[in-house]
This record gives sequence, structure tokens and C-alpha cells, in this order.
Amino acid sequence: MVNEILALAMENEIDHFDTAASYGTAERALGHYIEKSLVSKNRMRIISKLQSNAFTEKPQIFWKDIVLRNISKSLKNLNVSELEAFLFHKAEYIFDDRAVQVLDYARKEGFARKIGVSIYTPEEALKAVEYDEIKVIQIPYNVFDQRLNKCGFFDKAKAKDIEVYARSSLLQGLLMMSPASLPKKMRFAERYLTRFLSICREYHISPLKAAIGYVGGHPDIDYIVFGVDNKVHLSEYLSMQDEKISEEMIKTFQKEFEDVEEKLVNPILWNSGTDS
Repeated sequence: MVNEILALAMENEIDHFDTAASYGTAERALGHYIEKSLVSKNRMRIISKLQSNAFTEKPQIFWKDIVLRNISKSLKNLNVSELEAFLFHKAEYIFDDRAVQVLDYARKEGFARKIGVSIYTPEEALKAVEYDEIKVIQIPYNVFDQRLNKCGFFDKAKAKDIEVYARSSLLQGLLMMSPASLPKKMRFAERYLTRFLSICREYHISPLKAAIGYVGGHPDIDYIVFGVDNKVHLSEYLSMQDEKISEEMIKTFQKEFEDVEEKLVNPILWNSGTDS
């Protein structure tokens, strides 16, 4: 199944693959495909990440060895000699200059073409763009989450030629749900989801196409990161890769969801609230 999904992706010129050592057997699955397929390793651009707790309670003197061990293990799992990019999975590390320098050592040693970070907040995003070493930033971005539009992140990233990868375009599936089916802990999202679906109906467009089209329509987002479970799921995304939504619809989303509660766009907080 995994090999069939990867083969279909490659056939349709999807050549960037996001993974991490913490994603179960994902690295090994990619590595198995690379080993068994006829696809050139050079065609696959693989991004992986440093373990989230890699430096936790570890003296700084050991950080370089930790990075090299982590990336070497990922390269072995993936059956490649170099990554497209190696990222911090835990964004708090970018607030320590020494950590960034250590991660960049992996690039200097030829284990990765670029280094970067997967961020969650505007504060982390703005800190990341301060570093000349960081050339890849993964961000959460969707119709509800406009925080990075407001803080100037995109202009700063573009000025420094940083590649921006957008994840969470469906907000962990929330944008595909029915308001009536929301669990009790998610009832706070009902009014936002109801309005999103109403706009989709007004413009005669499916929620999936609207959600993906909104993210894909941003001029400063280079790649959309999405996960699939099967070939049918992948085919749905492939059918929309050239689809656009109107500028009018984009502006409608931006106006309607300009000020939403942080809880809506931060899934970490979804389990912390009460019914409202």
C-alpha cells in the first residue's frame, strides 16, 4: 500500500516528502521504497526532523554528537546519503543560538542541503527568520489561522529566500467535519465551522477544495504538506493541485476569520477547555 501511494505521487511529480524519526516507521517505509523502486534517489527530496527531546537535559557539549547520531540514523532508515532539509521538530530550540549552529553543522558536513524548523506560533516564526542559517520553515496555515499574515512573517521569509511549507491546511480534519458531529470538547468551534461551510455553499465549492485552495493561493507559500492514508485520498489531492479559488473568496475568509480565539487554531488547547 505505501509503495503504491509513493509510486503514484512520483508519477504525478510530487517529489518532496516530509517525515521524522518520531513518525513511527515512516522513515523506514520511505527507505524501503527507495531501495526497491527504480526511482533515482536524486529525484526524491526528503525532509526529516531532529527528535523533539534530543537536547532535553543533555549538556551542550554533547549536542553536536546528538545531531549527527540522529541524522545518521535517519539517513540509514531512508536509504539516502543526504536530506533535502533537516529540521528542529521542537521549535523552542531556535531560541538558543548554539542549538541552531549545531544543527547547521549537519549541513556543513553534507548530511542535509538545508536546515530549518517546524513552528507553531508567530513568536517562533519571527525568531526563525532572524537566522541566516535557516532556509526552511514549516508553518500551520489554514482559513482559520491568519496569525502569520498579521505579524509580517511572510514578507520577512520572502526577503531572506526562505522556503515556506504549510501544514494543517485542514486543521487536523476540523474543516471537513459537520458542526453537528463535533464532540463536546469542540463545541467552541461550531460557529466558526458553520460559517466556513456557509461560505463554501455561497461560492458553490466543496470544503476540501476551499481549504486547500485558500492555502495554495498564498503567493508566499511554496509547498503544502498533507498526509494521505491511501491512493484514493492522494488522488483527491492530486485532482486539486492546479485548482484555485477566487480572490473574492480568499478575502471573504480573511475578513470572516480575522479575529478568532487562539484555542481554535491551536489543537494543543483542544483538550483543555470546557463546553461553551
